[in-house]
Amino acid sequence: MPDPIEISPLEIEGLSDYHCHCDYSHDAVGTIEEYCEVGLMRGLAEICFTTHYDVNPRGLVGDTMMRVDGVSRPADDAALARYVDDVRKAHDQFFPRGLTVVLGIEFGWYRDCEEEAARIRRKFGFDYMLAGVHDIADICFCCTGRYETCFSRYSLENMVELYYRDVISAARSGLFNTIAHLDYYKKYGEKFYGPAIHEAHRPFLADVFSALIESGTAIEVNTAARRRGFDSYYPRNEIINAARRAGVDIAHIGSDAHAPDQVGYDFDLAYVFAPNTAGGGDDD
Repeated sequence: MPDPIEISPLEIEGLSDYHCHCDYSHDAVGTIEEYCEVGLMRGLAEICFTTHYDVNPRGLVGDTMMRVDGVSRPADDAALARYVDDVRKAHDQFFPRGLTVVLGIEFGWYRDCEEEAARIRRKFGFDYMLAGVHDIADICFCCTGRYETCFSRYSLENMVELYYRDVISAARSGLFNTIAHLDYYKKYGEKFYGPAIHEAHRPFLADVFSALIESGTAIEVNTAARRRGFDSYYPRNEIINAARRAGVDIAHIGSDAHAPDQVGYDFDLAYVFAPNTAGGGDDD
């Protein structure tokens, strides 16, 4: 947990962070309570927990894990039940102090996952579901040790086309509130393909936006790209502005925090791209 002195309040009041990974995610640190305390320090109105849920049966075994009580275990209903219970308890604890705690999940999209996504939403009553496209043909493109294996199979144009094909499928499923970190492939794609990665989206945006609008699926402004040294967010500013002009819903700002001190990261600037997000959002 970071020293509270290092956590400064945001200048804009009433913002919400709708993408936070507590230590139930295998790649995150910090308890739900620690994230909530930082949310209060930042002056947030809401914080939404979106632990990773990756259960692609064609993926690596190590990817389909959660952490419960500090121990890695399969991402299954028993692990989800513990997570859901802890987030609901946090809401009861922090709502009287001025912070709404929202139950969400980041579902790792994979081919033919619709039945599983619908099942867990029915069973656990998630308030908010992100679709996270992290793989291309079942190989992770955002993992340090595997992105080269993934990217080496494709030209830049083919890789981006496959990525947006999955985004469109996730949107058309109608199962998700929001597509997480659009253009996430640039995380390592810039290193592999070069600066052309930042223009490769252009032939596909019209179809992506149509699918988002027709299904009522939103995108987020994800500030984690700035933590990785990019000069814009996920997605890049050009895509955000084009989405707004097209009428795509930009529902929330998300820090994609994987440690408590990342909650609300860069929100005072990101708010410019999502001015309707202050004061919380409308969740199905």
